[in-house]
Amino acid sequence: MKKGSFAECISVAWPLVLAMAGNALMMFADRLFLARYSAVSIQAALPAGLMAFMAIAFLQNVVAYSGTFVAQYAGAGSRAACARAMGQGVWLSVLCVPVLLATIPLGNWFFAWAGHAPEVVAEERAYYLTLVMGNLALPFASALAGFFTGQGFTRLVMTANLIGNGVNVLLDPVFIWGWGPIPEMGIAGAGIATALSQYLLLGILAVAIFRERHLSTPRRRRVAFAWKQEAVLRIARFGLPSGGHVLLDVSTFTVFVFVTGRMDALSFSASNIAFSINHLIFAPLMGVGMAGTILTGQRMGNEDPDGAARAGRNCLLLGWGYILLCAGVLACFHEPVLRLFFPNEAPFSYAAYLALGRKLMTIFLAWAFFDTMNIVLGGALKGAGDTRFVMCWVAGSALFLWMPALFGFYAAGFSIVTLWLTMLGYVILAGCGLSFRFLRGKWKAIRLI
Repeated sequence: MKKGSFAECISVAWPLVLAMAGNALMMFADRLFLARYSAVSIQAALPAGLMAFMAIAFLQNVVAYSGTFVAQYAGAGSRAACARAMGQGVWLSVLCVPVLLATIPLGNWFFAWAGHAPEVVAEERAYYLTLVMGNLALPFASALAGFFTGQGFTRLVMTANLIGNGVNVLLDPVFIWGWGPIPEMGIAGAGIATALSQYLLLGILAVAIFRERHLSTPRRRRVAFAWKQEAVLRIARFGLPSGGHVLLDVSTFTVFVFVTGRMDALSFSASNIAFSINHLIFAPLMGVGMAGTILTGQRMGNEDPDGAARAGRNCLLLGWGYILLCAGVLACFHEPVLRLFFPNEAPFSYAAYLALGRKLMTIFLAWAFFDTMNIVLGGALKGAGDTRFVMCWVAGSALFLWMPALFGFYAAGFSIVTLWLTMLGYVILAGCGLSFRFLRGKWKAIRLI
């Protein structure tokens, strides 16, 4: 199999695509159960979920960058160095714990500031707390998973994720509505189910790690997990911009969600539901982006920048093919999908909800083409170590163009459709900039290891 070929991209990507699809289906199930539980719960789910994700996104992606070091060491043929890079990722995870705990009061303050209805704020706080407690496991899981994915062993990570997701879906109705001795807990129960699944994922990966040949003896484990300040700082040097990029992306998206939360109930609910469907489509695409990071990293570690460029291009084609398939499916089945999420006792008609939902789905299918460039080519640039440019370009596009347009149109009283169009413009600009950077090839001169 030729390095960086389309066949290699598919081989590495498909388990990651399934793993991300499993995550998306898990969140889809959470949203579906909560929509059936109450209209207040579905309104609280997306804002609280985004805040929890924003709290973990930065730290998890800093830690996950240890997996890019693993990929480059794997390309260079040193599995012992792969184990050491993973060990430093675990140390970074330890440093994440107090930071995550400190976000709990900050999130509670933010929900009160956002101006949502009191009953929505109460559910947002309950959901957020349980999600943050579960998120404590994610940096550690990312560090351990990076040891396998960085070497191209993506099937184990897929299996662990799917098991955790399946347990989450099974536990959702038990904890939301109650069963036997377990009381009805509503939205907090959905958060508890998610947290338990995340710790299960971590446990599976930990068992797999300690069965690895390079970590099978106490001496090898001491070497791999020994604190190495220079290595930790080097991972942080490249990982901080990578995490910063994700944090800025998620933060501006969260601001968008909270701005729409100040609109009428129809616009807020339809927007939240459309984003839930959008996540179901785009989460598997993240697996293609991860494959681009891995393969680019491996080729750069092997001092093959042309192979790295080939891998990035082929992953992009794979991502575009997936998006075209999704667009065809939604064109045929958009109404049944929207009907699934129509909340019980909604204060608006189904006809109005369906009409607005169709418009918003059309917009996110339009931006899908460019967001594929953001996810895949941004991932490839990160795999080569070009994390600072990715962060700066995305930050500039969001903070100086999208956010001013969003607040300007909102203040002028424009509709939710217009506000969504501002996001489309941002995605187009970000995607074109990353594409230009990738094609110029300056990243080929970066040496990560």
